[in-house]
Amino acid sequence: MQLTQQIKIESTEEQQKVLWDLSEKCRLIYNLALKERKDNWKTNRDKPKEQRNYITYIDQQNQLPKIKEKYPEYKWVYSKVLQLTLKKLDANFKSFFVLKKNGNKSANPPKFRGKKYFTTMCYNQSGFKVEDGFVELSHRHPSDIDLKFEIPEKFTFEKLYQVSIYQKDNDFFVSIVYEKTRKEYIDNGKYQAFDLGATKHTAVNSEGKFIEFTNKRLDKYWESKIQEVQSKRDHCKK
Repeated sequence: MQLTQQIKIESTEEQQKVLWDLSEKCRLIYNLALKERKDNWKTNRDKPKEQRNYITYIDQQNQLPKIKEKYPEYKWVYSKVLQLTLKKLDANFKSFFVLKKNGNKSANPPKFRGKKYFTTMCYNQSGFKVEDGFVELSHRHPSDIDLKFEIPEKFTFEKLYQVSIYQKDNDFFVSIVYEKTRKEYIDNGKYQAFDLGATKHTAVNSEGKFIEFTNKRLDKYWESKIQEVQSKRDHCKK
């Protein structure tokens, strides 16, 4: 089975600058592709269904080599990271179309990302290395600063699928998707049963141990008020 582990990382000022530079390129690619998508959607939305020709992820992915040729700084970012940035936009636009199709009149296309927005960078299957207590991310930034971050020794991973780096509350984190081998089920002849009631929870096991506790319901505050209204109702003349 696949699991995800979020880990806070420590970074130097130089590393943070590189991360922001790379993230900025992803943000601009996202916004550029979003502008193209929005214009395309506005052009097609009033056409008969059979005449609509919407831009796809493949269309925009195929434009990346030309963009890199014209603007070499986009080569700083690992290729798959830019591709997955476009994949994210594609997923957001598909969600928008589903909402529109289901009759949600308030649904709007994805929004542009502002300059202060740190775009999550996703490395899928390649472009990263996790070994010897470090996670390392590939890039071609002219500074040549290594994006290598220490992770606690307690974290060990089997097969790795994906590494993402993101920012939260001014701190940087990596999110690692990895394979975890399921432990083989062994029937030890011991069983437990749970009854999740509305007002109380009850549990019992095959050894006869029993526990019961009251559930703090969210509507507990209203219980007395409901009883008061019910009492008034019961005394009303029919």
